[in-house]
Amino acid sequence: MPRTLQVITPEQVEVTYELAGIGSRFLAVLIDHTIQVVAILLIGIAGELGARAFFDRLLSGGAPLYVEAVAGFVVFALTFGYFIAFELLWAGTTPGKRLMGLRVVRDRGFAIDPFASVIRNLVRIIDFLPPVYGIGLVSIFFSRNYKRLGDYAAGTVVIKERREGRLPSLTALPPSAPAQSFLTQLSNVDFLTPEEYRVIRRFVLRRHELAPQIQQELAARLAAPLIPKLNLETPPASPMDYVYLLEAVERKFADEMPLRSVPRAPIPERDAGST
Repeated sequence: MPRTLQVITPEQVEVTYELAGIGSRFLAVLIDHTIQVVAILLIGIAGELGARAFFDRLLSGGAPLYVEAVAGFVVFALTFGYFIAFELLWAGTTPGKRLMGLRVVRDRGFAIDPFASVIRNLVRIIDFLPPVYGIGLVSIFFSRNYKRLGDYAAGTVVIKERREGRLPSLTALPPSAPAQSFLTQLSNVDFLTPEEYRVIRRFVLRRHELAPQIQQELAARLAAPLIPKLNLETPPASPMDYVYLLEAVERKFADEMPLRSVPRAPIPERDAGST
């Protein structure tokens, strides 16, 4: 059965993550190790060919020792630095995890940091034993949050990411009646930046996953800096009005200022020409 992890953010918003199980994690690490092995083989072949072609003559026949030393360092870096580098550069993912839709985060839902990444991947040596990942698989199987020993040591979990492709269906319907009333009052939203739009759009698409009270509190915080710039005829009169106001702002911005770098929320055909 899928297991979930509930996290309360500093804004008192409850976020639920689906934890990655043994199957998806094993496939992800299999992909990553395959990439590592292929890279090591290519480096070994390139080093051998390079030594024979150039370095033997330059270093009076001592090149293979130098090449082996460099190759050994590169193999060590690939073995222990591969996961750390990708997890830090790609915010908790590796090529294998990306293909499987997984991500490493801290226990409280925060992004992984350098210290946690180094710890969890150094302990991977123990998790790997006996080959392949005997201790790690046993630990994940008996762990409540599907943790291997490296996750326990670093305070991390591996979660399944939600696919963005599912989100647009939440706004495929016509705007709600309260949002439509705000929509008619909005003259323009030119002041809204693409970054602000992304935040508002994500809230509009995700709001139904939140409790009503959390929706209202979060919407009020997001809408507060916008209200003075909107020149509304009828300002929000109730906590829920802030939710409808953000829905209207999202629709207005998407309709009048579609940006190539920002996915446009779907607008029903009958509303596509309204302004």
